[in-house]
Amino acid sequence: MIIDRDTQMPIPYTNIGIKNKFIGTVSDHQGYFSIELSESTNSDTIEISRIGYEKIKAPIAAFGFSDSEPIIISIKQNMIDLNEFTVNEDYIEGQKSFGILPLKSRFAFAFNPMKSDARANLGRELGIEIDPDGKEMRVNEVSFAIQSNQIGHITYRVNIYKEDAILKDKPGEKVSEKIYEVTEKGNGVHSVSLKSENIILSEKSWVTIEFVDFHGENVRGIVTLPVKFPLGKYLSRESSLGEWNSVMGRPSIKVDVEIMDFR
Repeated sequence: MIIDRDTQMPIPYTNIGIKNKFIGTVSDHQGYFSIELSESTNSDTIEISRIGYEKIKAPIAAFGFSDSEPIIISIKQNMIDLNEFTVNEDYIEGQKSFGILPLKSRFAFAFNPMKSDARANLGRELGIEIDPDGKEMRVNEVSFAIQSNQIGHITYRVNIYKEDAILKDKPGEKVSEKIYEVTEKGNGVHSVSLKSENIILSEKSWVTIEFVDFHGENVRGIVTLPVKFPLGKYLSRESSLGEWNSVMGRPSIKVDVEIMDFR
């Protein structure tokens, strides 16, 4: 169970991953998680990450995982020092959209591959790049399409990452996130408003959709997002906190922004 070190309250939707092993998961809405490990992984590094908290990296053996006794892992809130800034009245120069939003395609990204337990796929994620190109942009809305949902009630997380300082063209620090519930089976377009967060981007960033939870007893069934192939490219990772991979195609993700003109 993942808890806040100060409040002792559970922390939902925390990412847990084994570095370079394609093994990972996400804690549920009550902070609980389970992960299947073998003795050969004891010397590997486990990483625990949640926006607003200090990241933990340590050998798996240091946590004392067992088959019978649950453990509690406490993580500390991360105090962020902000750079000096000036408040100006802002004006909207125009609006712009990044990405596309087809509802169906012959190709798709599977959040929960066929014949696989949904728990084994928590943390699967894909996203598109958005480049302000020297402008400042406010993110208004992120929309994505579900082509097939055979599970039913699913929880997604919309994430925004800034570019990694070392690995260019890859997501780095997460700067924003928002939880979104898909409650019905079938297909459809879903829109997540971010206006109230007032997210201003001035550098290359990535907007991603992450599979973080499911509800009910139906642990099997395919859940997909359509991808137009072969034009374009996107980034994806197969497990929580796993490595990012560049993939051909244009996923059904659209980001609506306002171009700001600060005077």
